[in-house]
Amino acid sequence: MKPPAPHDATAAHDATAAQPSAIAQSSTVPQSAPVSEFAAVREYAALLRRRWRWVMWGMLAALATTTVFLLVRPPVYRSEATVFIRTPGDVSRVIDGGDSYAKARGRTYAELAESPDLAAVVLGDLTLAEDPARFAHRISASNRTGTVLIDLGITGPTAAETARTAEVFLTDYAALVRTLETVPGSPVPRAELVVVTGPSRPEREFAWGAPISAVLAGAALVGCVLGAGAAVARRLFEPDTEPEAGN
Repeated sequence: MKPPAPHDATAAHDATAAQPSAIAQSSTVPQSAPVSEFAAVREYAALLRRRWRWVMWGMLAALATTTVFLLVRPPVYRSEATVFIRTPGDVSRVIDGGDSYAKARGRTYAELAESPDLAAVVLGDLTLAEDPARFAHRISASNRTGTVLIDLGITGPTAAETARTAEVFLTDYAALVRTLETVPGSPVPRAELVVVTGPSRPEREFAWGAPISAVLAGAALVGCVLGAGAAVARRLFEPDTEPEAGN
């Protein structure tokens, strides 16, 4: 067997030496994508720094719009109360004192407070010409989980009307529950509602019950995002020239 020619050995050595270089080149190719993405982020950041006025204008416009909306929005007053489900009848003599029976009624009574049927009774006592279904939206009720307490909220256009509505509502609400829980032949109902707190003094709501500072902060954030989006959109659709500083 003849030994390999010198030029064949040289070619084999060159091919072997070229393999690490090829491997190194192939391993560096995927790294170009993160670099390009980082460059794009830096480009957008530089664009927003040059056009910071757009972000500021967006924030100011959002704050102005939100403030005007809160000022021209019809006033809404809210009064709150809490009722307790008591079981004075025969069910109170069971092992748990009627606690399970009262808890089982909590969710049902909360839904009853927001029903148009009860709203119709309240409207009749208030002598108000309003749709019961619409009036029912002025009432909010929630049963505290695992308890026999129901938190109530009553809203109205004025403080005086809200206070009067809250008093009449609580009276009619307790009377309706008492009627539903009355058993023929029993001197007391199986359950009844007892007011434990409230009705509170009506207070005006300016931002749907949320803190005004939180609403304005959210509006400012949205305005900044919209302003930044407008600045980027303009840059995408304008001629490919270097924008002036401050635009």
